[in-house]
Amino acid sequence: MKKIRQSGRSAKRASSHGFQAHSRVLLGLATLWGLPGTSAAVGLGEGFDLAALTSLGIDPQVSEYFRSEARFREGVHVVGLRVNGTPLGLVDARFDYQGQLCFTPALLAKAGLVTPSRVLREGITPDQACHDFVGEYPATMVRLRPSSDEVTLVVPTQSLRAPEWEAGNFSQGGAAAIFNYDVLGFDTHSRSGPSRFVSAYTEAGFNLGNWIVRSRQFYISDNGRTRTEQVDAYAQRDIAALQSTFQAGQISSNNPIFGGVQLAGVQFFPDGQQRTSAGSGEVVVEGLAQSQSRIEVRQSGALIHSTLVPEGPFRLTGLPLLNSTSDLDVSVIDVRGAKRSFVVPAASFRGGVPVTPGYYFSLGKVRDTSIDTREAQAPVVAMGSGTWGVGQQSSVGFGLLSTDEYQSAGGTLSSVFFHQMTVGVRHNLSRDALDGVGGARSTLSLGTPLFANLDMNLSASSQTRGYREVLDAGQASRGYDLDARFKRQYTAGLGWADPFVGGFSLSFTRSSQFDGRSTDHLFASWNKNFGGVDVALIADAQVGGARPRRLDPAPGRRRDERLDEDTSLRLQVTVPLGGNRRVSSYVSRRGDRLDAGTALSETVNDYVNYEVGVDRDVNEREQSVRGRVDLLPLYTRVSLGASRDASNSSYSGQLQGGIVAHEHGVTFSPYAVQDTFGIVSVGDIGAAKVSTPYGPVWTDFSGQAVLPGLQAYGDNHVQVQTQSLPKRVDLKNGTKVLAAGRGSVNILDFDVVKVRRLLLEAQDEEGRPLPQGAAVFGEGNSFVTSVVGEGMIFLSNIDGPQTLRVSLPDSKSCLLQVNPEQEPDDDKLYETAPVVCHVR
Repeated sequence: MKKIRQSGRSAKRASSHGFQAHSRVLLGLATLWGLPGTSAAVGLGEGFDLAALTSLGIDPQVSEYFRSEARFREGVHVVGLRVNGTPLGLVDARFDYQGQLCFTPALLAKAGLVTPSRVLREGITPDQACHDFVGEYPATMVRLRPSSDEVTLVVPTQSLRAPEWEAGNFSQGGAAAIFNYDVLGFDTHSRSGPSRFVSAYTEAGFNLGNWIVRSRQFYISDNGRTRTEQVDAYAQRDIAALQSTFQAGQISSNNPIFGGVQLAGVQFFPDGQQRTSAGSGEVVVEGLAQSQSRIEVRQSGALIHSTLVPEGPFRLTGLPLLNSTSDLDVSVIDVRGAKRSFVVPAASFRGGVPVTPGYYFSLGKVRDTSIDTREAQAPVVAMGSGTWGVGQQSSVGFGLLSTDEYQSAGGTLSSVFFHQMTVGVRHNLSRDALDGVGGARSTLSLGTPLFANLDMNLSASSQTRGYREVLDAGQASRGYDLDARFKRQYTAGLGWADPFVGGFSLSFTRSSQFDGRSTDHLFASWNKNFGGVDVALIADAQVGGARPRRLDPAPGRRRDERLDEDTSLRLQVTVPLGGNRRVSSYVSRRGDRLDAGTALSETVNDYVNYEVGVDRDVNEREQSVRGRVDLLPLYTRVSLGASRDASNSSYSGQLQGGIVAHEHGVTFSPYAVQDTFGIVSVGDIGAAKVSTPYGPVWTDFSGQAVLPGLQAYGDNHVQVQTQSLPKRVDLKNGTKVLAAGRGSVNILDFDVVKVRRLLLEAQDEEGRPLPQGAAVFGEGNSFVTSVVGEGMIFLSNIDGPQTLRVSLPDSKSCLLQVNPEQEPDDDKLYETAPVVCHVR
């Protein structure tokens, strides 16, 4: 046999004629199936007209195989499985000599069905046994579709297995080390000289036996001045029996009644299937950047997030909050070093007050750098609280906090009214023995949908002059000015979406201090789509000034920087240009400055998107150009930017990703790796795209990829995008659901099926194509297929050399020796080969 050729001109011709002929054969079979049998046609296949079959060029022996109905050949076949209308991917299905489905343990597990105790037929091994599923559940409907290699089951609900997470079965254990990185930098050159800033956030640690060990830190270099900030370093583990989590190390207390405190110690807090990370998914930070800027977010004095944003509006979500009771200090710093700051009060965090019952306890030494340790040692703090459910929609909590010279007590009440309105109240009392003062703080938050598409949330906080946080205790007697603390805080938020009017959002914050200063911050946006054209109007206003939220000595050292009183308005129009390209134009006014600009952006594919633009200062008549490209080279993320005007040129870059070292090697991720994660394997296929709860990832050269984040104690859907696989590669199951315990390292394997398809150009010994309709039989005289037009024989799955027998019209037969090449091309749907059929 000659070497197999890949599909070319002859293959295309054969395919075209072959499919037409094949259609005629199927039509003939379908037509003949409905014809009444005659006396001359019942000897070989009852219900078929053998003379008609012969006249159509179909071997009469085919009628014997399809005498009863279309059926699967005996043995194991890879078929698509569908249960109650839900596709479950491919599975190895076993069929008996009559073509009936065998309910093997593997099939039942794949279908999520209960395994009956009665066995119809024993197999060579227990895995090959056929269980009497239909006898156990007579309402079951089995539909076999051999023409499409599909099995459809309609089963009663009582035959479905309970989900693993409902039964309390979660994956446990595993071992792996992780390293996350987020590096960003600015390099600016101006007439006044160069300026350079570099920030590197890293997270290192490992998971072992459900223990989570992490160390998170920042390294910052600002024009040669370097510093490091330790965010936290701890070991953590869930205690299932207590439904609690234990932490030890450099931690941040997350007690729902008292503000977050940086401690070196231990703490317990409630765990459970509904727990989320400090309410981070409910916190949104919005603002407007006048140019490419760096955003820094701090909580309890610790830098928790730093990122680059392009010129225009920005929105930050999913922040790694230390707790849900401390305000966020947000700074917007542009390439020239100009800085704007605002505060997001903790009272505005939606869902910040927990409703899940549980107990909190923390013990440790304060490690906050704002404490003045020159005259006193950092205090040891003990705090504890409990939250109890009251009915199904309410909870109440109470807690105590104490040091040698400071005590505090507090309570919370949260409730849901009418299944929609959420109300939270928190009240704290404090006593500072060093300063000899006492006071109170109260917080009220409300969130409710007013109408179908209108949501509103409000909050208010106030405290007396004598109220102290634990970090404030004794500071007034040491000469520190505490009048820069807030006296009252108010927030309001409104969101409205209407298909005719568009979408509108509003957030407002007002803060007044004991020294008489106040700050108002307003952010509002409106957007509407007009026939594919997006129009947006954005306002960002800040009025008033306040000193930074840190303790400074009062005499002669006032480090309070007055915030700029400014209002920014921006009108932006975005027009699609076809495909994934669009052009955006804007006009922006900030104070007395008027800017305008246009930018072209395009998402080229999953890996590349870019933006180039030009901006103009209308008043000064100065023009600048800018460009940015975001790259996702499968295993990391890179962002590069540059801008230039008459007097400045600046360059920026950001590199993000994660690395996991596990038992099967080292795998890179374009996303940061979370507490609960895994490794997915797609055979040895590289660059296969996998959809995960955290975003798409791609397998490396070894066929492995990181599942960067999995929801603990919940269902996680992981799906391989079959379009990214080579053409001859398929999966037994392209989707899997994983229930993971917190801290587990999960190994997920997708079984790969490499299907080899072969189109034979069959001729007899005289060089004539084999007759159309001739039946082709394989090992054990089993029917395989039939010859289509011009001697073409299509083999849908061939795994090695084999001998085929072709039944000829003159009652003779000939043999085909099929010897495919050893190394097929994975990107070819099928291969072609000429072959000669030798008469026996």
